[in-house]
Amino acid sequence: MDFKILGPTSLRAAGGFTHEWGARKERAVLAVLLLNVGRAVPVRNLAEWVWEDGKEPRDPAATLSTYTTRIRSALKRLGLPGQLKTEDGAYRFVADAMSIDFHSFQRSVRDARRMGRAGDAEGACALIESALLLWSERPLADLETDRAENWRRVATRDEWLSAHHALLYGLLNLGEHEEALRLAKAVQVDHDTDVLLAKRRLQALVALRQKEEAVQYFYDYYQRAKADGAPERAEELREFHNDLLNVANGRKPELRPVGRIVVSPRQLPYDVDGFTGHDDLITDLDALITTRPKARLIALDGLPGVGKTALAVHWAHRVRDRFPDGQWYANLNGFGDGPSVTEEEVVIRLLDALHVSADCPPSAEARRNKLRDVLSTRQLLVLLDNVADAGHVRELLPILSGSVVVVTSRLRLSDLALGHGARCFTVAPLKPELAVGWLRDRLGTRTSAEPDAVDEIAALAGGIPLALGIIGEYIAAQPGKPLGDFAVQLRARGAVLGLKAGGSSATVPLSAVFDCSYRALGADVRRLFRLLGLYPGLVFQREAAAALAGLSEREVCDQLEQLVWARLLEAREGNRYAFHDLLREYAGERADEDESEGERELAAGRLLDWYLHTCDRADRRIFASRLRVPMLAMSADVVPLEFADVESAVDWCGRERADLTAVIQFAGARGFQEHLWRLLNCVGEVMMRLGFKDEVLQGMRVAVEAARSVDDGFAEAGSLCNLGLAHARFYEYDQAEQCYRAAHRMFVEMGSAIGIATVLRNMGEQRTAVGEIAGALRILEESLTVAEELGSADAEAGILHRMGEAMRLGGRLEDASAKFHHAWSLRERIGDIGGIGTSIASLAVVHHEQGDHFGALNLAHRAMVMLHQAGEIALEGQASTTLAAVHRDLGDLEKAEFHAQRAVALTKQARDFLRQAGAQDVLGQVRWAQGRHSAARECWTSAYELYAGLRDSRASGIRAHLDEWVEPDVPQGRSSDIAPQRSPIRGIGTPGS
Repeated sequence: MDFKILGPTSLRAAGGFTHEWGARKERAVLAVLLLNVGRAVPVRNLAEWVWEDGKEPRDPAATLSTYTTRIRSALKRLGLPGQLKTEDGAYRFVADAMSIDFHSFQRSVRDARRMGRAGDAEGACALIESALLLWSERPLADLETDRAENWRRVATRDEWLSAHHALLYGLLNLGEHEEALRLAKAVQVDHDTDVLLAKRRLQALVALRQKEEAVQYFYDYYQRAKADGAPERAEELREFHNDLLNVANGRKPELRPVGRIVVSPRQLPYDVDGFTGHDDLITDLDALITTRPKARLIALDGLPGVGKTALAVHWAHRVRDRFPDGQWYANLNGFGDGPSVTEEEVVIRLLDALHVSADCPPSAEARRNKLRDVLSTRQLLVLLDNVADAGHVRELLPILSGSVVVVTSRLRLSDLALGHGARCFTVAPLKPELAVGWLRDRLGTRTSAEPDAVDEIAALAGGIPLALGIIGEYIAAQPGKPLGDFAVQLRARGAVLGLKAGGSSATVPLSAVFDCSYRALGADVRRLFRLLGLYPGLVFQREAAAALAGLSEREVCDQLEQLVWARLLEAREGNRYAFHDLLREYAGERADEDESEGERELAAGRLLDWYLHTCDRADRRIFASRLRVPMLAMSADVVPLEFADVESAVDWCGRERADLTAVIQFAGARGFQEHLWRLLNCVGEVMMRLGFKDEVLQGMRVAVEAARSVDDGFAEAGSLCNLGLAHARFYEYDQAEQCYRAAHRMFVEMGSAIGIATVLRNMGEQRTAVGEIAGALRILEESLTVAEELGSADAEAGILHRMGEAMRLGGRLEDASAKFHHAWSLRERIGDIGGIGTSIASLAVVHHEQGDHFGALNLAHRAMVMLHQAGEIALEGQASTTLAAVHRDLGDLEKAEFHAQRAVALTKQARDFLRQAGAQDVLGQVRWAQGRHSAARECWTSAYELYAGLRDSRASGIRAHLDEWVEPDVPQGRSSDIAPQRSPIRGIGTPGS
């Protein structure tokens, strides 16, 4: 033997076997190739064995190429036989299988069984014992993937445990009852429920005349099997125990009725050509069927066209050799045109397949009894395909209880799991890479010239094998047409659903397959299904579905669950649901055809009302004291969400970002302009906090146009003001100034005092940001006068805070501190948590600049708690930068580094490039002081690039410092002896409000 995989992957060397010949991943790759010796293993399959999902390298093929090169070198270095060949996207290891311990083990067990059948029980036992010595460790120990674990589980059962069964049989035949009992007990430590082991243990106990222990063990196993829901195991052992006692007492074993010899049917459909995917599910199914299968009920469900039948038939062909009594298939047509097949028809067809139908009595009950008798001594593999529901096959199950029965349905057959112990599995759509691989295999060499088109076509099929099959046949029949043309054609709405391959009426489009499931729903559930087709996003909340359909949450919950169980909808985390892409498109078609325009308009209005009022409640919770967006009246059947605190409101907005964007686009496309500008103004500021620049800027431009289209001057001016604020938040000051001036003119023309105060406040903040301190303070004083006349505490606090920022940047630290304290007190009075945190964060900066380090630390920590609660990610990052700078100045470089790294992470998450640049600058200063000069240079390079991108003047200072960079002459190992130096660069940005 030269190779071992029953443990770490080991190679024969001069001093014995070694597993230290290569890195673990190299050993893992060789283990898979040795396991499949002589067979080509495609790169994608090899990658699935070696890496867990999501942990594979960016280019698995390149990485595997490196590993196989190293494996070849190791084999050559150790002088071992075998060739590792590369073959068209696959690897094959060519060697004598008997040079590998696992294959040698299998060969030895097979030889031992032959010796036993020839009468040499002693030689057979000796050979199996020597084979089992090879299995002394955990097989494939270098592989930790799910695929490897599934293989270990099946191999342990079918190979290792089966070998022990054979050894026990041989020992008992040789009269080695004590050794058999010892071995049975040892193996049962990990396999206590195996009924064959239990039989061998009973057999040894009875032979050793330990009858009391035998009876006690029998009752113990019997009760446990019953409690575990495995009555067939309990009954099997009971019958065996009775036979043992009869023999021991000199009586003959009980004679059980034996059916007449009948034909063994071999009636499976053709296996699918080029079947791909579902490896894990097939492994799970394999695990249920041992070499000597037990009676089982298996149910497969999944959405229409997902390949349930193909999977069931493919798997049946894999295991058919384990069913010498026959395999039989029937399509019960539970979903489809025409009548479904009844249980009575199944009985007649199966009797006919067994060639006993001529002897059948005429009554249905007699035929059932006849079939039950025939199957009492036979075990078939029975596939009952396309079942309508559990009731469709319930009466058949007692008749087939001795066989392995696989049922497929579009519904989840939970009744069979609860009432009959069925193992239920859901067949999922193919993963994208498998769908692409299938298309490439189907279409051949023409795919190599247009790989992007292949990827797009595969994506349009949504991983549904039926859709892939129709598309593949449609394209294959037109070999002269470029694949890119097909991609464009199939991109059109409804193109994939309506596609038919060929002119035969026997082929139906995918939409007709979906029709069968749709028609099987109740009228109320059909209505919900098609209305959900109007939803513009990808994942929707239960409450949104209730609003869309005009139902209570309880009513919609029941109907959604029915759609999930019908596999027309997927349940997601929490109370969320999603369509498969093609089912969403199909639901939209059904809405267009089965709902009137008026009903669709009402449903759209209810959905937009729900989002608008939910966003308004989130806005009110986050910005409790701010001026409200005026609301529209809410539809009677709409119940918007409520938020317990600021954090939950911010989380909802962030989580729903993609769907909010889709809903806003939906409102614009359907002409709901009044909803549109309100929605955008409700979510704009929180989205700014979360750093979604492009969405906010584009959204506020749309809000301006929407308000203008409905001739609402105040809404238009307010949207312009908010658009300017968005530009300013993202450091686009020229654009911000243009928006502010236009909004100011409109507010002055309409005499809106609150509008004037707000836009002047924003203009003052913008002047501060560009360094025009004196001009900023003049504008802010004017704004404060208007706010004081209005009596608006929120407006007054915001203006005072911005005056404080201007004064701080102008060097008037005492005046700035007074303004911040005044703003703080007003914000406490109105309960503005985010505003309080902002004012405290700015005060922390003032204290730091005044040299009050401990005061700054206290204030910055308090600010961070409040800003985190309010979802102010960028300002929380700013407070972290302040903490880092203070700890830097105090000489506590460990804490300084922690806070600086946190500041970088937070400002990066918020997409606030200015504050991120400041955080990188301070982190560079800390690392310089630690003696980590290369790391400091990396931080300053990042800070320079960020400042330069914003055209900030601080970029030139950092650039000059980097250009003058000279790496200090530090003896190796002496970096800690260097006195900490502070970089000449400092950059703590300005917290906004």
